[in-house]
Amino acid sequence: MSDSLERPDLHKSVVPKEADLLSFKMTGRPLPLDDVASEFRLMRDCLKKPLTEEVAIRICEKSGSHLVKLVSPRVDGAHAVLRFDDPDANRKSSILPSVNAPDIPFCKVVYRPLEVIGHSSVSVVDHILNSEDHSGAVLDAFSEVFGEDVLAAMRHALLSEFKSPLKLGAGEFPIIFIPRPGGGDVQITPVSPALTFTGMRELGKRRYQKRDPEGPKINRGKWVDLAVSSKPQNISGAIGGPRVRFLATMPAAMRQGEAELFRFVNGGGFPRWRDEEVSVWVLRYADMQEADATYNNIDTRAALDRTADRLIRDASEFIRDTLEDAKHFAERQEMREQGVPAPPGVAQILIRRHWGKNYDRARKALTSPHFEDRLRKSRSAGEAQT
Repeated sequence: MSDSLERPDLHKSVVPKEADLLSFKMTGRPLPLDDVASEFRLMRDCLKKPLTEEVAIRICEKSGSHLVKLVSPRVDGAHAVLRFDDPDANRKSSILPSVNAPDIPFCKVVYRPLEVIGHSSVSVVDHILNSEDHSGAVLDAFSEVFGEDVLAAMRHALLSEFKSPLKLGAGEFPIIFIPRPGGGDVQITPVSPALTFTGMRELGKRRYQKRDPEGPKINRGKWVDLAVSSKPQNISGAIGGPRVRFLATMPAAMRQGEAELFRFVNGGGFPRWRDEEVSVWVLRYADMQEADATYNNIDTRAALDRTADRLIRDASEFIRDTLEDAKHFAERQEMREQGVPAPPGVAQILIRRHWGKNYDRARKALTSPHFEDRLRKSRSAGEAQT
């Protein structure tokens, strides 16, 4: 087998487009580890100006886990970035750049996830912040192409103690006061992590897409979006597309009966028959069976038959009505086109309730030869009518 077929670097024979080289996303260009330097050279050739030590410091110092400009565009550039690390994590938080437009191409070099074969796809910035087993080779390749001074400047800017913003723009920032443990209040201003916005963009792609009529339902909520800015690159080139605000309206909580129908049409248990009189009549039927064993005559036998037939008739009606409700519910919810599941038998419907100490009496009555006989006659009568 030829070397070109053994190694997935066939893209070398074709001059790649700039969009395939400078990007904030993976570009689908898998690289052997010893070809990373060649990839950096292709990226360098796409730049209109050189990536210098000064540029490296500038773009790294304007990168953070929280971008204050996402709250207000009037924030001063020197006070627009925050960096917070999770104290319980053993990794530094991911960061995004918030730079002027001329610096975005440089950011697309150091923030592009490099798809090194056999390793996780991470950027130069990530290799510096959270070193992996192949980070040394990737950073050596970077310094070989862009210079050791540029790599050293990036390390210093990313790993040194970061200066926190000292002032905020006026207008859009929410202000919340919380009590101090020792008395008085603390004024706080919540700011969302920058990755929240990229994550919501990916979520929005799934939530707002058109549903395939033959496919599964996408979501159970109503999502409405409103574009508030068409130029998010003024905040961060890594946050593409228009910024949006969204409103998600979730379905109202189901009542107990609706929830049981929902579970049933999705393969769950059959809804319970909650008529309290059912327990009374089942126990009365159990008493009549015990009495019939001692005082057996035509009258007690007829009463026993009538009671069993009443229980069977009412339970059968409950099953039919519930199945009809389940079919309509499934149609409204666009669920289970193959139909609703099969229902349980009459005895199971009658026994599924709270009995306390009377469970054994009820079970004995509903599994007795007399009840089984009345069930058979009921089914035979139903088939004859059909």
